[in-house]
Amino acid sequence: MSRARRKTQTQRVQVAIISAERKSLQTRLAALDRGSGIREQGQLTGNNTPTSDTLDTVQEAMAKEEALAAREVLIRRLRVLARAEERIREGTYGLCEACGEAIAPARLQTLPEAVLCLRCAEREEQRAVRSR
Repeated sequence: MSRARRKTQTQRVQVAIISAERKSLQTRLAALDRGSGIREQGQLTGNNTPTSDTLDTVQEAMAKEEALAAREVLIRRLRVLARAEERIREGTYGLCEACGEAIAPARLQTLPEAVLCLRCAEREEQRAVRSR
């Protein structure tokens, strides 16, 4: 099989993997959105002592905060997967955005949205650690 044909076939597999992951994330996001607004303040159950009201309010606030954080993670992941699909259409998928070298197929298999080769990703991580 020619190299170009293998590359095209590999990209089709990656498109399928990315598409499946995006659908899964969209399903999880929809479920999270449905579940996060179910209980509104004032509809809480339990005893009516002042302490229980305060605890219920705190628990509700914590649950909403966790749901918002989880939602943000899902949305961020959806964006990077959309960018990976865009790179496939542009013909730049699998090339490092920093150095232009090919990203190892094993890395793309594990992390289909990778935009940096391992060497550049490690450099980026070291920079981030130093800047903290």
